[in-house]
Amino acid sequence: MEKANRNQMKEINKNMIRKILKERRKATKPELAEITQLSVVTVNALISEMIISGEAIEGDDVPSNGGRPSKQYIYNGNYKLAAIIYGLEKEKRNFFSMLLINLFGECIERRTSCIEYATTESFESWIDEAVNQYQNISAILFGLPGVEENGVITSNDFPGLIGDKFITFYKNKYKIPVLFENDVNATVWGYYQHINSNDIKNVVGLYYPRSYGPGAGIVIQGNVYKGNSNFAGEFAFISVKPSWDEVDFDNTDEVILMLSQILVIYSCVLAPERFVLYGDFLTEQIIKNVIEKVTDVLQGKFTPFIEYKNSIDMDYELGLIHIAINQLEKSEDIKKWS
Repeated sequence: MEKANRNQMKEINKNMIRKILKERRKATKPELAEITQLSVVTVNALISEMIISGEAIEGDDVPSNGGRPSKQYIYNGNYKLAAIIYGLEKEKRNFFSMLLINLFGECIERRTSCIEYATTESFESWIDEAVNQYQNISAILFGLPGVEENGVITSNDFPGLIGDKFITFYKNKYKIPVLFENDVNATVWGYYQHINSNDIKNVVGLYYPRSYGPGAGIVIQGNVYKGNSNFAGEFAFISVKPSWDEVDFDNTDEVILMLSQILVIYSCVLAPERFVLYGDFLTEQIIKNVIEKVTDVLQGKFTPFIEYKNSIDMDYELGLIHIAINQLEKSEDIKKWS
């Protein structure tokens, strides 16, 4: 077993303090020492470094059980920021939003605009303004409908973004990590974070927009499953009748038939504890009928639990925020050992 060296141990200890201070928002050195089981001397040295870097801020003195007052230290949530840009179809128009979020997941700025034909440079002015105003933007995350592998967008609902230029352009210009996440993967991940249940580990989410092909997000044992070439979830290619591009979304019988066929497939292959369906055409009666039809086709061997939402907005943003925070919190200085 390779032992951690002094620098690694220092980073591990700092991460312990960082985690506790971030969760509590503020704490004294004695409190941090007690929770982390680190010496007060170690806590003092690491907190001093965090103050110098701007990650922590000195607060007020607080009474200390009759002894000398202890100073509180506040975690600076704005120490690092991330720019999240994501696309969403609404009323057959393409809208894009940019959120600037901090380490607490708080949105400190937002802008939205309709961009009918997105290209590589479509978001450059947005990010330029943000970077000029906030020098501590440390990651850029794009949430888009499509497939990306090793920096190459192989398919996308916005043709102008397909290829190897889009992500490379922003990496080269801003010299910070640039991430891509599929819209439905991010949405289902946001849903999974929202339910926050230790009993549910496997979730399949299906999203049916009106103008573009549907997609799925899959969580298996608490992790998003993307498959080889990040292709998992591209179920628009599965042949069912009526298909997504043939169905009349205002015809309840057609919708039930289409959905039940797809859910039978996912039930047989993955049998998740929960399905979550997204589409502006969904109703409680449709879901009830789909459950009955799937249960009947599977001869009562499996009954799906289905939740539905008419919009992906909330879960989509939440998933992207969690992904962005995870990137901001990554420490590149810690060498993994076994």
